[in-house]
Amino acid sequence: MNTLAAPNADMSHGTASAAHRPKLDAKPGPITLITFVGLLAAGLLFTAWSLVGDVTASGAPVTTWVPYILLGVALLIALGFEFVNGFHDTANAVATVIYTHSLPPNFAVVWSGFFNFLGVLVSSGAVAFGIIALLPVELILQVGSGAGFAWCSRS
Repeated sequence: MNTLAAPNADMSHGTASAAHRPKLDAKPGPITLITFVGLLAAGLLFTAWSLVGDVTASGAPVTTWVPYILLGVALLIALGFEFVNGFHDTANAVATVIYTHSLPPNFAVVWSGFFNFLGVLVSSGAVAFGIIALLPVELILQVGSGAGFAWCSRS
């Protein structure tokens, strides 16, 4: 006698019916797209406004904007990488809770995103400063030479 159940058989221990499953293959509505593009544009404008404000507050004469445009491109690439990496982190973080039916999938993903964002807000930067502390001082500050990361101009 075969005691194995068919893979698609409805088990009595809490499988969701087809009516309650999220429709993940459905395209987002126009309000979702407008909200996403609006938030993305607001973030980019805020970044550009902050960069221009910092440059003008420094008092240094701006001879060319090319380094700042390249900085903006580098920031966009880094943010794009973090956006994609966030999908992978969220999938790894919530896979167990979704598989065990501890939390519904939508709630688990929002929960993970909220606490990842909260972690960024309350982090102290101790890891970054710890990594910098591991670098040799000669590499960071070789004043007067072009070999270090930081140098000062003599005026």
